Amino acid sequence: MKKISLLLVIVLVLSLFAGCSNETPDNGSEPENIPEEVVEPEASESEDNEPVNVTIAGLKGPTSIGMIKMIDEVALNSDKYKVEYIAESAPDSLTGKIINGQIQISSVPINLASVLYNKTEGAVQIMAVNTIGNLYIVGSEDISSVDELEGKTLAISAKGSTPDYAMNYILKQKGLDDKTELNYVLDHPTLAQSVIAEDTKVALLPQPFVTQVMMKNENVKMLIDLNESWKGVTAGESELITGCIIVNKEFAMNNKEFVSKFLKEYEESVNWVLENPKDASLLVEKHEIMPSAPLVERAIPYCGITFKKASDIKESLNSFYKILFDSNPASIGGSMPDEEFYYTE
Repeated sequence: MKKISLLLVIVLVLSLFAGCSNETPDNGSEPENIPEEVVEPEASESEDNEPVNVTIAGLKGPTSIGMIKMIDEVALNSDKYKVEYIAESAPDSLTGKIINGQIQISSVPINLASVLYNKTEGAVQIMAVNTIGNLYIVGSEDISSVDELEGKTLAISAKGSTPDYAMNYILKQKGLDDKTELNYVLDHPTLAQSVIAEDTKVALLPQPFVTQVMMKNENVKMLIDLNESWKGVTAGESELITGCIIVNKEFAMNNKEFVSKFLKEYEESVNWVLENPKDASLLVEKHEIMPSAPLVERAIPYCGITFKKASDIKESLNSFYKILFDSNPASIGGSMPDEEFYYTE
């Protein structure tokens, strides 16, 4: 009897285990037929926060001296903007890069700004003027006014440039265009060496070449401030503007805060340069904008370095461009720039 009872207990236990093995085990996981929650992958920082590349350019000379503090500090470079500063020896080296959008902000000769505006059908705008009145007539002769150029030969470099058009306009207004012979020389350095050697007696040169020739030869003097002559023949309606800052219009539209900060820091840099010519000259030499710090220090007060927003001096700029246009339409790209040429914050 005991054996029968034990056998029944064993059968019962085995039956219970068999029943349990047919149930779905509950291990805390979701059943396979219920889809898991879809979680979108987070965008990587390199995709969403890729820095905007910004190239800020200038020329090796007075037009870059004003922003030398920014160049030295690599100003405005941040996680959001990867900023690079470059300086070229000639405007032609900048033109192609500006047209194809490789350069976002640049310091250029004043007439080139209008040429680029016309050539790109409005893709660039002028933001500010940065150089006014850095042209002087120098030499070893004893003259003190443009009127005394009658019957003389005046050497001039960079034919077809703003200084060339400005000098021709002044001579014409003075009735001297047929009474003064212009001798064109290839470039500023070549002309400067000729003046130092006194092979050229009277020449039109920009700073800092003016200071250079005076330092190299004590017989060479600064004879005439061409900006004063310009004011005289234009009745004060415009100044002899030689350099400016332009911006890629699309970049400016999409990066207003950056452009605003740039203009603010540029003005601060200009003020610092004018107040600290010695320190500024050392930075100019350090960044190879010009080779000689002592030369730059002496030249800075005469380089016409300034900062004026284009929108604030629009009337003066229009007057200046009109004079260039009347002299030669091609000098500003064939047509007068319209209102869209002027950048406004």
